[in-house]
Amino acid sequence: MEHINEYIHKQKNAAEFIVAVVHALTVETPQPKVEAARGKNATLNCIFRAATTSPQAGDFVSWQRVHDTEEFASKQLIGDSEYKGDNYKNRLTFSGNVNNGNVSITLTQLTTNDNGSYQCTVRLAGELPAKSVEIKLVVLVSPSKPVCTVVGKAEYGQNINLTCNSVEGFPQPQYSWQSFDAQNQSRPLGGTQFPGGTLMLKNISVDTVGYYICVSKNSIGQESCNISLAVVAPSMNFALIGGIIGGLVAVVIIVIIVAYFCCCKKSKDKDYELTETENRYQPPNVPTIIRGPSEEEIQREEEGENENHTLQMPPARRPSVESSEAVA
Repeated sequence: MEHINEYIHKQKNAAEFIVAVVHALTVETPQPKVEAARGKNATLNCIFRAATTSPQAGDFVSWQRVHDTEEFASKQLIGDSEYKGDNYKNRLTFSGNVNNGNVSITLTQLTTNDNGSYQCTVRLAGELPAKSVEIKLVVLVSPSKPVCTVVGKAEYGQNINLTCNSVEGFPQPQYSWQSFDAQNQSRPLGGTQFPGGTLMLKNISVDTVGYYICVSKNSIGQESCNISLAVVAPSMNFALIGGIIGGLVAVVIIVIIVAYFCCCKKSKDKDYELTETENRYQPPNVPTIIRGPSEEEIQREEEGENENHTLQMPPARRPSVESSEAVA
């Protein structure tokens, strides 16, 4: 019986020793999630506890991004040997006291690329295996100055949307609208706000005229923009009126040109028809009556011919006597 009790006692002591060895090295953080603004500094706290009171050769701590296979920083617990990756050389420091088990790091000039989870791993030669702890870093970004716009026609009776948007901001900015009348007096919005910075105004009228301010805000900062809203009557849409007038003038000019060419064509056609008519004109067939000379005209004509004949006849020549006698 004594042997059994002695065996049990030995096994119990061995189990306690094993548990003590297994749990001798612990690595933990007092702040699993760290939030810091862009451009500021952030400290990632990592504390280890070990059974051994003093570091030994080969003991070191390493830091890496979760899901990355390579470490970006490491430090020997004895001596000053350190390693820092290219992206961290000028903005990473081991800010803890290693002798007190503090292997924390501080990152300066934070950017949005620093967002993510980090793993701190401590390896002690006399207390294997190594132990790790994860720390999440959240880089906060103040909202950028939002842009305010009017979507729709600011005419009486119309529905319009006022939009507000910040390009940057983490956490996601929340938007709120304020309304002021022409005398810069605060008044109810008179519209419906939607997530994402949209304000819907329905059936706008003279009561809608005024100033609207949008505030973009998150946990570390805020920015704002404003809109001066003027409502016009549909008849004052000068661009539309100008377009209509221009169209009417163009139509009138075209009608005048067409009418002019039509008139000219008709006039030319009429002149051509008159000319053709004159060229084709033939007088009607009138019977010609041929009348012979009267008896009086014939008598007068004969008398005239006789007179002319008498005047033109030469005197008759008498035969020469001398010639007759000579012949005899």
